[in-house]
Amino acid sequence: MTYFTDNPLERLMQQKPVGGRDTRPKALPKNHRCHGCPSYGRGCNGICRRDLIIRKKSKGETE
Repeated sequence: MTYFTDNPLERLMQQKPVGGRDTRPKALPKNHRCHGCPSYGRGCNGICRRDLIIRKKSKGETE
């Protein structure tokens, strides 16, 4: 591959970035209302999915 200049930064700019930000939110303490919620970190919309799942399992319904 040919380069436009002899500058070593030109090769660095062509590399793909490595790493990045961790997309998972921090772990919650066990006494927090959202601890164990599969939707934690995506935002609530007024209905707690965790409560719906717990109710469904307590009734003995299968998923």
